[in-house]
Amino acid sequence: MSGRKWCRWNSHLAPANSRGRRTPLTNHHGLPVSPALQPSKQRPAREQQPLESLTPFRKAVAANPYANALATPVRQCNFTAARLPSHHLLPFATIFRRHDNDKLVPYLAPVDKSRQTFRAYVLNSRQLLSHLGQKKNWQRLLGHDLKFGLKNRNDYRWPSQMDEIILSRLRSSVVQKMAWLLSKPNAKFIMPFEFSTECPSSACVLHLRKESQPLSLSDPTISQYQLLDLLGQETLAELIKDTSFVEKDALILAQSYMTVSAHVAIARLSTFLSSSDTTSKGPKI
Repeated sequence: MSGRKWCRWNSHLAPANSRGRRTPLTNHHGLPVSPALQPSKQRPAREQQPLESLTPFRKAVAANPYANALATPVRQCNFTAARLPSHHLLPFATIFRRHDNDKLVPYLAPVDKSRQTFRAYVLNSRQLLSHLGQKKNWQRLLGHDLKFGLKNRNDYRWPSQMDEIILSRLRSSVVQKMAWLLSKPNAKFIMPFEFSTECPSSACVLHLRKESQPLSLSDPTISQYQLLDLLGQETLAELIKDTSFVEKDALILAQSYMTVSAHVAIARLSTFLSSSDTTSKGPKI
């Protein structure tokens, strides 16, 4: 893997995908210029160092899903006022849908894109989303100043079965990232779990069957997830049907730069469902 530079989406703490090291801007006195004073086109990316230049500690941190979860920007839940890394929150934005009478109606809906004109945040909890759908509690996410010239909170709509919409998106994210890792068996990102072997540190165990119960592991950094409960029988069967893991009871998801996004996606889905079901055992990301 020498010579590669990792894209930013693989890890919040990994080097950016850029060529070479950029020389910092300096003023007439030779002092470095603050990034806040630099034009947006000249601002350096979060990291410019190639992977080989990082210390072993920084490499380990960049590949750690827990560190990446904590490195996400801190935002405030509009309902509970809790300030947490955005990994633990669900983003919402104002979107407009055209009704049958050709009238544009604003909806407060979940978003996937990082850039939106108006964003609100709520704790990543299915139980809380169900509570927001009652008695228009979701209107507290709008804030005091409405956007786009809207003056009345009652003009907004809340999509029905919001928890099912969020659940479908979180599951799709897990399936997409897991399918990419399963398509590269030689890289050993995902390996069969043998009860006689020791699980690597900071990896996670994915149980595929009901009879495969969580184990009592000595390493607290190893998380365990019931993938059958997280994805459902049909989705899980479709995910592993063309792989060598069809008959396996459990898998090991290794920790590396290329698996960080899968670790984080599984943890977000597990956290969302944990308020109603017990789907994981281990430290929460």
